[in-house]
Parts: sequence; structure tokens; C-alpha cells
Amino acid sequence: MILKADPDKVLRFLEDNFELLSALYRVQLEHNLILQEQFDEMMASKANVVARRLFDYKLITAQANGFRLNEPVRSFMGFLLNEFKPLLPEELKKYYGGFNGLYERIRESSDGDILILAERLDAIYMEVQQFLENVESNTGQLLRASQHLKANKADYAYSERIRRARHLIEYYIEPLNRILDVQKENSIANLLNTVSSFVNIQRFQHPHTGIRTRFARLHELLRDVDRQVLRQSHIITRELLPLIERLQTESEILTGWLYFLERPLLNEVPPMPARRKFSITGSNIGASLHLFLQQFERRPKEIVFNEAETKSINRQHLYFDRKRYQKQLQAALPVSNYFSWCLDIMHQYEQMPDTERFLKISSLVFENGEQYEMVFSDERIELEMEDAVFDLPVIELKARSTSVAESSINSDHAVSR
Repeated sequence: MILKADPDKVLRFLEDNFELLSALYRVQLEHNLILQEQFDEMMASKANVVARRLFDYKLITAQANGFRLNEPVRSFMGFLLNEFKPLLPEELKKYYGGFNGLYERIRESSDGDILILAERLDAIYMEVQQFLENVESNTGQLLRASQHLKANKADYAYSERIRRARHLIEYYIEPLNRILDVQKENSIANLLNTVSSFVNIQRFQHPHTGIRTRFARLHELLRDVDRQVLRQSHIITRELLPLIERLQTESEILTGWLYFLERPLLNEVPPMPARRKFSITGSNIGASLHLFLQQFERRPKEIVFNEAETKSINRQHLYFDRKRYQKQLQAALPVSNYFSWCLDIMHQYEQMPDTERFLKISSLVFENGEQYEMVFSDERIELEMEDAVFDLPVIELKARSTSVAESSINSDHAVSR
């Protein structure tokens, strides 16, 4: 019989028996199963009602040879305790097939059914989020395992530390680094970059506003994934690998002998260490020290500008009149080359035209996309500023009719529902 319990009662039970569930989680984490003997030993000091509640609330299930925590409970306890088993690279590679399959389906259905396209965009969003969480957990767990080996020298013999360190490098750290290497053709990071490029175009080009919103949300996530993946890759290359290498070379004498014993016929016998007396001072130490200190006595020459050479800086903050540019754009429609129009209108009205002002003006059409109809051509145009050169597509801009705008808004509400 299944006990009908309120969620708050289940949470109170978890709080009251948190140490028991933590012990069960750690046993399952180590052995993948909680044996009957282990379960009986943990429940010896508990009342019978506690064991019965574990099964009534479906926190634990019986298996052929023991018991297991249910998957949602196991994930929740791992999150609270911050203890995981590092995922094998083979387990992470499954995301490559999922991302690639959804990406191909999204490209095929970008001009088709709006509802299925929205569902696929939501699905790839959730997959990318789950992948990022697993990579962060994996890197953190590998770093903790490496630090444990480094800090607990007394618990492991030198040969055992070397064996564990090489195991982490060969089967976890280096394969994970290849998955996150954007330079690798078949890496997940490279595939996500390809998806991000496609999504970046679609968030402006797709005719449906609701779908453009989903593309924009996915693009923001992929940009964050790019930063997070780069951060995890830095942890691997700058912290994990050097830490493991120090474990393998922390004993120079043992490392030298091991290197010699691996190829005894190709290397000379290393000399045993012997004490030698030598002096750290010499006859010219005084002159060298004086020469060294002279560099700190030098002072840079003072530079004085003549009044005629100086130029005043205008620090007045110039207000950006967005409404004026909206009116100018409405009056100029239709526009055959939108970005070229932005450059001309900026030089016409701005006292200090620069890249920042150009970007503000060019963003007007994307903030009110329902009012305009954009036609992207295959032609491109280069616009040169003082500090940048923009390679931009040629976009023809027209006013969108009222009926079309209203139907687009209604369909957006339908998709959101």
C-alpha cells in the first residue's frame, strides 16, 4: 500500500533523517548498490517506522541484491552533499549525438511547423543546460580527487598515488579536455559553436516573433556555455594537469630511478647524491651588487606639454534621442540599405559620431521588429569607423502592414500558451 503523504511531510522526514540518507547515498556512490547487510546495520539504531517510511515515500526501492535510492533522491543528495562520481567521457559524448540531431531537425523545420520548432528549441535548451551542469560537476569532482591525493600522502603509498594519478589523466582528464577543446573538429564545444552561429542569424531573420524570442534565449545560453566551457578547460589545463604532474614528480630521487629502471640499457647510472662545499660569494660580488642597485636609482624624465600642444577634451555627456531617430526611420521607409542609412543619419545628427552611436542607431529596428519587414540579401557592405570596420549584410527595410503585425502578435501568444 502506498502512503499518501503531503510533500511538506516528506521534506520534514528528509530533514529529520538527513544523516541516514547521507550514509545510504555514500554507500551507493561507492558500490552502486546498498547491500542487505549494510542496510540492516544502518537501520539497527532506527525505529521500524523510519524504514517503513523510506519505502512508503518511495525514497528507496528494493533490487535483486539489495536496495537503491530513487534517481531523483540520489540526484538531490548529490547536489546537497556536492559529492559525485566523475562521468566517463563516453557518458558525456552522448550529448554530441543529441545536440547534432536536434540541430539538424531545427534547420529542417525552421520554415515549417511553428509548434514543433518551438518544442525542439526548448528541448535543445534543456540539453545544453544539463550538459553544462554535468561538465561543471565533473571538473569539480576531478579537482577534489586530485587534491585529495596530494593532501593525503600518508594514506597511499607512492606507487599507489602514481597509479591513481595516471588513471585520472588517461581515462578522465585528457578525454574531457578533448571534448571541451573548440579546436577539435568533432568536439562538443566545436559543435555548440556551429549551433550558436546558426542561432545568431535566426534570432534576427526568422519571421515569427515568438520563435525569434526562443532563438535569442538559446543564443544567450550558448554564449554563456562558451564562457563556462573555456573556464572549465582552463581549470583542466592550469590546475588539474599540473597538480597531477606534481604528484608524479614529487619525489625526484624515485622518479629518476624509475626512469632509469624503465630503460636500464639506454641510460647511464644516475650519480648518487653527495655533499659538496661551495661558496655563494665571490671577489666581484660588491661590484655586481652596486650595478644591480643602480637601476632603482634612475628616474624617468619629466615630460612637459606646451599649452599649444594640449587639446581640450569634451567630457559632456551627449544625450541619445531615440525617438527622433525612430521618426526619421519611419519617414525614410522603404530603405534599400538599412546599415548604410544608419551611417548617413549618424553623421547628419551626431556631434561626435563613433562606433557606440552607430550601434545604438542600428539597434532601433531590432527593438521594434513587429513594425518592420526585413529582407536579407546575399550582398554585403563594409562600413569603416574610426576604431572598427563592420562587415554587414545588405538589408532592405519596409513598413509592415497593420493586419500582418496583429496576426504575428496573435500567433506569438498561441505559441507561448
